Amino acid sequence: MFVKNLKTDITWAVTDEHGARLLRTDEFEEVEAPKPRRVPTKKPESEDEVEK
Repeated sequence: MFVKNLKTDITWAVTDEHGARLLRTDEFEEVEAPKPRRVPTKKPESEDEVEK
């Protein structure tokens, strides 16, 4: 499960048991899994020449 610390705005992956304990406080809330950031990759121009 994922919980977010509302004071620091940091999302943590925790076990269900630990998450349940954290959610009893008002500093955390359960959130959906964060989407992975996709970074486009650049192909070097020389790579095309190597394949030929």
